[in-house]
Amino acid sequence: MTARLATLMHLGIVSSALLAGWPLASLADCAVVPTAGDDTFTCSSGTSAGVVDTAGNNTLLFPAAGTGVINGDVTFGPGRDLVTMNSGTVEGAVDMGDGANIFQLFGGTVTGSIIQGTGNEIVQISQGSAGAVIQGLGSNNFAMSGGTIASVTQGDGDNKATLSTGRIDGDMAAGNGNNEITIANGSIGGKIHVGNGDNDIIVKGGDITGGVQAGNGNSIFTWQNAGLIHGPIVTGSGTDRAFLTSLTEPTIASTPLLDGGLGDDSLTFDNTRAATPSRYANWETVTLNNTSVFTLGSGTFTLGDAGTHTGTLNINVGTLLVTQGSISPFTAGQLVNVNNAGLIDLTSNSASATDSLTINGNYTGNHGQLALQSVLAGDNAPSDKLVVNTGAMQGSTTINVTNLAGPGAMTVQNGILVVQAANGATASDLAFSLRGGAVSAGAYEYYLYKGGVTPGTAQNWYLRSAIEAPPLPTPEGPVGVIPPVPPDGGITPPVPPDVGIFPPVPADGTPDTPGIFPGEEPIPIYRPEVADYSVLFPAVQQIVQGMLSTYHERMGDQGPPQSTGAAPAGWARVFGSSTRQSFSGTVSPTLDSSLSGFQVGTDLYAWTSDNGLNQRIGFFVGHSRLTGNVKGFAGGFQNTDTGDITLRADSLGTYWTLMGANRAYLDLVVMGTRFDGHDESSRGVKLQTKGHNVAGSAEVGMPFAVSAHWEVEPQAQVIIDRTWLDSQNDGISDISFKADTNVTTRVGVRLRGDYRVGGMPVQPYVRANVWHAGAGTNTVTFNRSTDINTDQQSTTMDLSAGATLQVSSSVKVYGEVGYNRNLDSHSLNGREGTIGLKVDF
Repeated sequence: MTARLATLMHLGIVSSALLAGWPLASLADCAVVPTAGDDTFTCSSGTSAGVVDTAGNNTLLFPAAGTGVINGDVTFGPGRDLVTMNSGTVEGAVDMGDGANIFQLFGGTVTGSIIQGTGNEIVQISQGSAGAVIQGLGSNNFAMSGGTIASVTQGDGDNKATLSTGRIDGDMAAGNGNNEITIANGSIGGKIHVGNGDNDIIVKGGDITGGVQAGNGNSIFTWQNAGLIHGPIVTGSGTDRAFLTSLTEPTIASTPLLDGGLGDDSLTFDNTRAATPSRYANWETVTLNNTSVFTLGSGTFTLGDAGTHTGTLNINVGTLLVTQGSISPFTAGQLVNVNNAGLIDLTSNSASATDSLTINGNYTGNHGQLALQSVLAGDNAPSDKLVVNTGAMQGSTTINVTNLAGPGAMTVQNGILVVQAANGATASDLAFSLRGGAVSAGAYEYYLYKGGVTPGTAQNWYLRSAIEAPPLPTPEGPVGVIPPVPPDGGITPPVPPDVGIFPPVPADGTPDTPGIFPGEEPIPIYRPEVADYSVLFPAVQQIVQGMLSTYHERMGDQGPPQSTGAAPAGWARVFGSSTRQSFSGTVSPTLDSSLSGFQVGTDLYAWTSDNGLNQRIGFFVGHSRLTGNVKGFAGGFQNTDTGDITLRADSLGTYWTLMGANRAYLDLVVMGTRFDGHDESSRGVKLQTKGHNVAGSAEVGMPFAVSAHWEVEPQAQVIIDRTWLDSQNDGISDISFKADTNVTTRVGVRLRGDYRVGGMPVQPYVRANVWHAGAGTNTVTFNRSTDINTDQQSTTMDLSAGATLQVSSSVKVYGEVGYNRNLDSHSLNGREGTIGLKVDF
């Protein structure tokens, strides 16, 4: 027994019973002499004429390394015949007759055909060459792992055929029956063709020139991992199934057609990237599984056939890529079904917001996703969209919107169409939702709504950046009024149908929205960051005013000067405040802030003239930090928590103070401040803040004695400043800032005492001020298109109490606490304090 024959027995291809009676081979010249019994012929060398031996179970062996030649056909009769060729040549055909025959070609050449008659027969080829392989009726087995043959044809029966490597120049065919064909590698110059039956065709590699064709029956076609099929793939009538697994479009593109034929057929893409919908015909159920991606592009995917008329597309764990595609039934007027548990993507490989997917039938979202590109702007701005024609939309789908350079704008009508119900299509109220509940652009948030505000839009879905009022109720006409009959026998005009306008329905997951009555103006939906950025200018004003303060807050009581000349004195203080203040404007922001800081200054030079006027020139540096919580008009609601801000400021200032002998004073200050910080909204959007401010202050005061220990000092102050903030981008839009010059005036009165405590001079005081910020506007601009204005104007008052204590001839300590509040409609509630030290050198 040969080693390869033993291997066949081990693999179960050849049974021991089948080999019973086959004698062991031995080397011999090619002497072929038939007998009436079971013959064994060995052809190792030499030449023999053709062989005809139709009796018995015959064996013909060509040993390895042999050179034997048979000039002519080899013909055996019915029986269990075996031909094994490891070498040599048959110049003709090998006809093995009926029976359980085995042909093995491990080397050598058969110039003619290999023919097996009726029976369960085997052909195994690993090397060499032969003509056509023809197996008759029965459950035949063909296995090829090398070599070259002209073609292979298996008769009716439950056949098996495997091509691992090697080449078949022509067709690979099988008759009627439940055939199983596997192509792992190698090449087929013709096509694979199987007859009627429940066939199973598997392609894992190789190259098939002529395509695949299966007869009627419930066939299974599997194309897995690799392989090229250059002709059409067609299955006949029946419930056929096709599986494309781990393939790419360049591989699949080798075939022009994959046709399911008549019947209830299914096509499954598994971990596969495919395209060209016109390639796929007559499939009733198409499924995308295991991260498969199907590029519909601008094509039409037709489901069903002439018998079933329509079909179903299941997007499970997969993606459908679309630009201008449609999914349609085979028969017009029927409805397809699209079930989405994966992703319908209209954004990939597209730089426009005009793509669409039209489904001519029903759409059901099974927690799937729909990805769109929209130009987030005003009403009717361009957007990708899903169009459902005639059918019903139901289930649950999350829409992911990418803004395609939309600046953001307020919608005042229907909004931006993203899902269109055409020709009577309907949608459930829960069919779609927006990822995250909102999408932002410019200064606005866009929410998803079912229904527009114009007739005939009740089943569409729109993005809106404003809350629209419900339609006004239609007044009812008089009851029982019959339209007048036109004169001269004219035609009575038809009564228009009642299209109806229904209140828009917010999508599931949409943030709460305020109530609005019919006929009211739309309510804009600003994103929370708008209020945060609107308080940046007022926050800077708090820092600047806290650092400038008043003369007495900075330097204590203006007692008689102690020193003159160069660097005669120095001073330092710490200060802080806690303030809650509201501002009028587009989003009516409120800032609840805490400010802390310190200043260190010195007189550079001081001198006193003969008439008692004292003048001092000095400078100071300071650092301050402000943190605050912001509320404002956001999401349609006033007084909404929107985020936090943090600002850090470094200031450098210079001053000139003129003081008379009666302690009347004039104090002039010029100060520059550079600041940075960040904003973080309530949803985590961050903005880096940088900018600078230039300010100038002029303050005067004159004391008047009212008793031996008390005096009243009227005061007045003007602060003029301007702030510049750097333009930024917060990941949603470009943001720029502009502010008018701010003019703040103060008038106040200070009641000051003069006593000694423990021998040390002390000057207690109380002060009342009225502050007024003049008219002006702070503007934050989003994407160079939407201005958010906040008024600078305000009128406030403060009450303070403090004291200056002379602890030595050259050292004073001073401090005060105060309370401030609004005198106009802009609420203000604040507390402040300062502690300082002044030293005469």
